[in-house]
Amino acid sequence: MNKNKDKGKIDKTESDFINLTSHQLRTPLSGMKWLLELLQKNDTGTLNKKQKDFIEKIYLSNERMIALVNDLLEVSRIEQGQTKLYLQPTDLSPVIRALIKEKEKEIKAKKLQVSFSIEQEPFPLVGTELNKIKQALSNIISNAVAFTLEGGKIGIDLRRSGEMAQVTITDSGVGIPKDQQSQIFNRFFRGTNVKKLETTGTGLGLYIAKAFVEASGGKIWFKSEENKGTTFYLTLPITRSI
Repeated sequence: MNKNKDKGKIDKTESDFINLTSHQLRTPLSGMKWLLELLQKNDTGTLNKKQKDFIEKIYLSNERMIALVNDLLEVSRIEQGQTKLYLQPTDLSPVIRALIKEKEKEIKAKKLQVSFSIEQEPFPLVGTELNKIKQALSNIISNAVAFTLEGGKIGIDLRRSGEMAQVTITDSGVGIPKDQQSQIFNRFFRGTNVKKLETTGTGLGLYIAKAFVEASGGKIWFKSEENKGTTFYLTLPITRSI
């Protein structure tokens, strides 16, 4: 009993620390982003190509830090039981198409074949919070793009399964080692094989995705084989047809 109580206190202290630190970091990072955007627009004077390249690298690093801070804030809210979503009828089709478009540069650079199939259009609306489910899907699709080798394939499928909408995301990537699959939704967990491919990941994406899907009344699961690929499945409750 005392051990559980002590663990609860430690978890709360850790969550409070993450929350406080993340909020403190957010302000200077946002200020840096604003200043970098001014430089990129030549508002402070014309930059040569080398200077523009340096500014772009700094900007991207700052964006990664902002994303990390936002993820840490989400984790803090999840840990404190503050993941209640404002559920509204949502069309998943344009969300998925927009996410593929956002990843277009990386997809082309790696010569990936990405397909999106949908059972019917218009597709029935699901009950979720748009920004949260977009983040959940983005985390899974981003992983598929990051961990699929050059020339590989990614397939996204949207269909109805009873009273649920099911999104299936399949990749021909590096897969998840069998002995690590039980940890995949743990916070900060990253597979040993993916650390070699992507050194900047946080291991928070799937933890957050699971929390958002379940807060919408859905489920998320996967199957994977190392060196062959991974398939993620997620379901969300259908609210009504368009």
